[in-house]
Amino acid sequence: MEGRIRVVPPSPPTRRPAPTGSRHLPARRLTRLTLILLLGVLLGGTAYWTWAASHRTPAAARTAEGPRPSPAEGQAGSSGTEDAGDPVARRPAAGGPHPATEAHHQPPASLSAGAFPPDEPAPGRAAPAFDLLIRGGVVVDGTGRPAYRADVAVRGDRIVAVGRLPAGRARRVLDATGLVVAPGFINAHSHTYEYLDVAPGGDADLLQGMTTVVGGVDGRAPTPLGPFLDRLERRRLGTNHALFAGHGSIRAAVMGTAARAPTAAELRAMARILERAMQHGALGLSTGLEYVPGRYARTEELVALARVVAPFGGIYSTHLRSEGDAVAAAVDEALAVGREAGVAVNVSHFKVVGRSNWALQGPLIARIRRAREQGIQVVADVYPYPSPDYASALPLATAWDRYPPSDLLIRRTRVRGVEGLSLAQLAQARGMEGRAAARWLLRQDPATRVTALVVSEDNLRQLLRQPFTIIASDGGARPLTTATGDALLHPRVFGAYPRVLARYVREQGVLTLEEAIHKMTGQPAAFFGLRDRGLVRAGMYADLVVFDPATVADRATWSDPALPPEGIRWVVVNGQVAVEDGRRVDGVLAGRVLRGGRDALVGRR
Repeated sequence: MEGRIRVVPPSPPTRRPAPTGSRHLPARRLTRLTLILLLGVLLGGTAYWTWAASHRTPAAARTAEGPRPSPAEGQAGSSGTEDAGDPVARRPAAGGPHPATEAHHQPPASLSAGAFPPDEPAPGRAAPAFDLLIRGGVVVDGTGRPAYRADVAVRGDRIVAVGRLPAGRARRVLDATGLVVAPGFINAHSHTYEYLDVAPGGDADLLQGMTTVVGGVDGRAPTPLGPFLDRLERRRLGTNHALFAGHGSIRAAVMGTAARAPTAAELRAMARILERAMQHGALGLSTGLEYVPGRYARTEELVALARVVAPFGGIYSTHLRSEGDAVAAAVDEALAVGREAGVAVNVSHFKVVGRSNWALQGPLIARIRRAREQGIQVVADVYPYPSPDYASALPLATAWDRYPPSDLLIRRTRVRGVEGLSLAQLAQARGMEGRAAARWLLRQDPATRVTALVVSEDNLRQLLRQPFTIIASDGGARPLTTATGDALLHPRVFGAYPRVLARYVREQGVLTLEEAIHKMTGQPAAFFGLRDRGLVRAGMYADLVVFDPATVADRATWSDPALPPEGIRWVVVNGQVAVEDGRRVDGVLAGRVLRGGRDALVGRR
């Protein structure tokens, strides 16, 4: 589809043929027939509005009734869409439904094109004003279903209606003609919480369209977690925050950086800290197995601790022991922890690093798909760049003889006109061999830095297409003032999500727009158990992004990484407009702490 939006038009209303003749009825029979018809209309109307009210049960009441479906279950019937125009045969969502949610992904026949929406007010009844109406946009709702034209109404912090809605009922109207209206993006792997003291507004995240960030990743999180979350709730935040408990932080609190297995008493102490974190709302346990002290943990320790989060519906999120030569064994270990502990698994920033290892990715994908078929819930978050932070700003003096010249981009140098070129391109321009070009550049500027492209673009495209992958940035929002002077900043901090929409949807057609949005919204919301978020649907929290699909793009580059994206028109967080015309709205800090817990992930099971 090359990134085109497919809008399904509403079907024209069917009309019954006019009667060909008339029949004269006696007056008494006509009166009786009129009374019967009137009574039927009244009873039918009462039944309809009773049904509609039951489908708009407040969130608190629904909680009391028992577990609710997860956001990605795609109950199209509750959206109140009048113009949704569900096709007769719809292609599956990009991420593919989990087994527990597959049935919900088929839209009910009652919401065919032109159906009267349950959220439309009864004729003649005065409806309360909307606080915000996003009018005339193309809704990509986060489920993976085809886009459709609709208005989206917000009252307070919730979406209250989706359909054809009158502008006169809204306090503020945003004209979204020609724009896409989508759920706010969810960053599945974020370090923003680590910068809250200097950047509480999360500007770099919001300007990309993010409204929720998942932190406490790579085994690092505040310990104990509960008091930190309590303090966070008392602060004003730009985006919503959900956190994991960090294995490395917990291990360091109990046994420092000891390079050994824990004693039984130490393991019990770690389990107690982790259990308290889960009771206070952690999403699960994260590990950083390439870092100290996580690298000293054996698989048995990880399984024992993952079993602590299992009764809470927790997730095992892991930075693998290796993304290079030992990546196959590292993936096997992650799947073994999920299998033995009975927990869902999130493989963090999944990639295969190093040209000599790139061929391993296909078999690893097959391994993950088999694990999912066997009942292990596995996702892998992916960021859309061929270089991780640790390879993105290397001194040329140490890198020139470790990588092929075509894999090294000149990132920062005093030599004019060469930034952005590969070493191979520089060599060609100067008529010399690649290593000779490196030595020449070092003579001109010994401080030259390069970006090593250690991830294959073909592999990256292959990963993005997988049903188990979701989108992340692996970045942390920084203030623009300080980020501008950071020569080592990764462009993902300002560009990850628009880059997916521009490069891999519009330009290369790797994903359809609906698939990409699903991987950014409904799919991670369902996996992480972020209740009532991740979809454009009545009753959901009003986390929304409005963007121009023709112009949305990242502007951040390796040489100039602190450039905000373009094409993001509005971002709404919990009903408040936080980004307007691509600029941060001063003073709007509407984010919240999102806590997991014992029933937070029921929709994913």
